[in-house]
Amino acid sequence: MREPEVLPKGGDGSSAWWNLDEPTGRAPSRDPRTRPPTRDRRGRPLVAALLSCVLPGAGQLYLGHRRRGATMLVLTALFVVIAVALASEPTAVSRMLVQPQSLLALLVADAGLLVFRVVAVLDAYLLGRRDNFRAPAPSSAWRKGAAAGLVVVVLLTAAPHAAAAYYDLQAYDLLTSVFAGEDPQWHARERDRHQTGNGLVTAVPGRVTVLLLGGDAGPGRQGRRTDTMMVASFEVATGKVSLFGLPRNLVQVPLPDGPAADYFGECRCFPRLLNELYAFAEDERPDLFPNSRRPGIAAVAGAAEELLGLPIDHYALVDLLGFVDMVDALGGVTVNNLKPLRIEIDRLGREGSQPAFEIQPGRKRLNGFTALAYSRSRETTSDYDRMQRQRCVIGSLARQTEPAEALAAFPKLVRVLKRSVATDIPASRLPALIEAAGDQPIKVAAVGFTPPTYNVGWSSGYPIPDVPKIQRAVRRMTSQAVVTTTTRADPDGLGSATSTTRAPAGSSSRRKPACTTSP
Repeated sequence: MREPEVLPKGGDGSSAWWNLDEPTGRAPSRDPRTRPPTRDRRGRPLVAALLSCVLPGAGQLYLGHRRRGATMLVLTALFVVIAVALASEPTAVSRMLVQPQSLLALLVADAGLLVFRVVAVLDAYLLGRRDNFRAPAPSSAWRKGAAAGLVVVVLLTAAPHAAAAYYDLQAYDLLTSVFAGEDPQWHARERDRHQTGNGLVTAVPGRVTVLLLGGDAGPGRQGRRTDTMMVASFEVATGKVSLFGLPRNLVQVPLPDGPAADYFGECRCFPRLLNELYAFAEDERPDLFPNSRRPGIAAVAGAAEELLGLPIDHYALVDLLGFVDMVDALGGVTVNNLKPLRIEIDRLGREGSQPAFEIQPGRKRLNGFTALAYSRSRETTSDYDRMQRQRCVIGSLARQTEPAEALAAFPKLVRVLKRSVATDIPASRLPALIEAAGDQPIKVAAVGFTPPTYNVGWSSGYPIPDVPKIQRAVRRMTSQAVVTTTTRADPDGLGSATSTTRAPAGSSSRRKPACTTSP
């Protein structure tokens, strides 16, 4: 005969002690709401929230809510699969990152993923609290500590999404300001333009040609002086880039038919130094370029087209102060200097000392202003050595910049580019350019049209270009797959057939390089 169950007298009367929720003869309940609460379970909500911060759904599984946790894990796995699929197509990712609409879509996706993760964290925390509903009421200090812990976990969850949103908005700002749209009126002449299958619109089918200008309007100078002038021509099918350096001291460079050529009479050329043409068109006689909103760009582009015999599709103008700020933002640049060189720091109107000193041969770490002075100095050297040093600095900067460094400096770089770069390349064309480049290695052939190889004479000590010979060289480089071999010993290809930097008349026909790029 079964005896009645009678509660004993005395003690604290705690039902938990007598396990009333788990009668004798029954298996222990697996429902977390009916488990006997104990004081050591009070930290479970924060542990669950932290687990779901790391992996959404893990906190729910930890608390025993398998269905809810599994659902969140499946959604998380789906997001991971999408991310891996995108990472496996770097070209597609690159195309996405240079489209303003795609950046906005990524911003929305980032916000949605943030909401999902915060919900997972809060859900895990609340489930843990609910499972402890039978526990003794915690003290006020405990409640405050738990609330602070939850805030910390939520902040940890939101931090990477806030950082991603910040970089996304920085990239969007850059694309919509610097690459705001086409500027069709800078072209020196009307011409037929061809559209390729991937959306590129160029004057020569399958070839994109860009005029690259670097200049400044420092104190004591009238207008902007373009001391760096290059034309880069990219062949889509092969990935070959032909880089043509235009010496700043060329004179009597031909001009295209129009008011400017008529203004200079029989010469139909610009009689002064080529690096003065931009300021002449912008500040002295913009009326000679009546159909252009950018007379300086139109003037230099027209002269470059007449000199090279190669139509130009786009331009990019970089202020030299922007170059200084870019080098500083990336932490400086290291070059391997091969010749003693005296330089004088020019701060381009900014406050600070302007020391002059000599750089000895060897590996040198340069900040922004020193790198600029190194690239521009002619005091103890020539314009042609200077062109080599410019290539060395740019090449070293490109080689030494690690992705992590570029990412850390990206906000500074955006500010620098916004105030220092002008271009007519629209953001809508950037995906096509990236697709054209693809995953194939970029092969560079460089030539500088320097005397005595590419001049027919001198005027007041300055070279007059041999236009037919220059154009023959351009046709040869843009029609054959001739590529300058770049090695550590000869980074600029000075020993190759395509490199044509020569010493002035009377000296050795083979110049010693002024520098090499530094890895």
